[in-house]
Amino acid sequence: MENYTQWLQKLENYIVENMKSEMAQIQQSAVQNHTATMLEIGTSLLSQTAEQTRKLTDVETQVLNQTSRLEIQLLENSLSTYKLEKQLLQQTHEILKIHEKNSLLEHKILEMEERHKEELDTLKEEKENLQGLVSRQSYIIQELEKQLNKATNNNSVLQKQQLELMDTVHNLVNLCSKEGVLLKNAKREEDKPFRDCADVHQAGFNKSGVYTIYINNVSEPKKVFCNMEIAGGGWTVIQHREDGNLDFQKNWKEYKMGFGSPSGEHWLGNEFIFAITSQRQYSLRIELMDWEGNRAYSQYDRFHIGNEKQNYRLYLKGHSGTAGKQSSLILHGADFSTKDADNDNCMCKCALMLTGGWWFDACGPSNLNGMFYTAGQNHGKLNGIKWHYFKGPSYSLHSTTMMIRPLDF
Repeated sequence: MENYTQWLQKLENYIVENMKSEMAQIQQSAVQNHTATMLEIGTSLLSQTAEQTRKLTDVETQVLNQTSRLEIQLLENSLSTYKLEKQLLQQTHEILKIHEKNSLLEHKILEMEERHKEELDTLKEEKENLQGLVSRQSYIIQELEKQLNKATNNNSVLQKQQLELMDTVHNLVNLCSKEGVLLKNAKREEDKPFRDCADVHQAGFNKSGVYTIYINNVSEPKKVFCNMEIAGGGWTVIQHREDGNLDFQKNWKEYKMGFGSPSGEHWLGNEFIFAITSQRQYSLRIELMDWEGNRAYSQYDRFHIGNEKQNYRLYLKGHSGTAGKQSSLILHGADFSTKDADNDNCMCKCALMLTGGWWFDACGPSNLNGMFYTAGQNHGKLNGIKWHYFKGPSYSLHSTTMMIRPLDF
């Protein structure tokens, strides 16, 4: 019984040991299975993590690329903005310059308006003075008429005057008889019409003054002033300025037919200048004098102008003289322009801007028919009586004379 109990005890111990061994194996197997499962799970997580990391890396690369492109675009935009700012600054500078020029022009215009106002006031004052003078002259004339009436009533005085006149006439007849050349020249003047002042000079009339000439293809005779003193005489005057009493701001028709008096300031007329210079070859001489009394001249060997259809185009050749080594008239030819007939080569309309009628071309270095300015007011005048190569572009001259003479004189 005791052995049986021991045997049962051993059996129980054996069973317990076997169960412990089996339990250990079971636990070991469970642990191994759990570890494998955990390893699989970890491996899967690692794979997913790597995949996510790769995707994040791709996204980061794309973001970096996009950032680089944006930075490049931003830089280009900055450069464009800088260029635009630079252009804006340049345009602003140009606008400021234009504003300054406009301000200067406005200032000059205001000065011109003030000067014109002063000149107008002066003219009004002179007009009033002339009206007063006319009134005084009218009174003197009335007094003379009264005296004449008294003299008419005095027969003895009239008879005495008549005798004195008869003596004077007899003396003149005797003088003419002695000076037969004068009578001969007078007869020659009646018999032979003069084409120009050169014919007058060759007929024996050597005194400067107003003469009548008969121009070819012109039906009516024309009175002209003949200069018989300068450079041998025989000059037919076609333009003269000396005191500003005559307004030269005329229209096309007035410059065509002429205006003024041959014995004073005048323009002979483009139509007559054309007709005269069509008779034979002529030279042109221009006499100039400044306000200091200095004289100069420009002379051209050949001179003529075209007809009205040709806008009285100017033709010149061979310049010389003391009024500048270079000609102040356009040698290659220019059309005549007035305030109502713009035939120049400038968009600015020279006849309106510089006043008067002239062969302006592109406004050019001369205008002898500009505004007349008195001494002290003649400086800085672009629209005055100008001869650039004598006194510069803004000096208005005191007097001018344009005259022509046959080339073979």
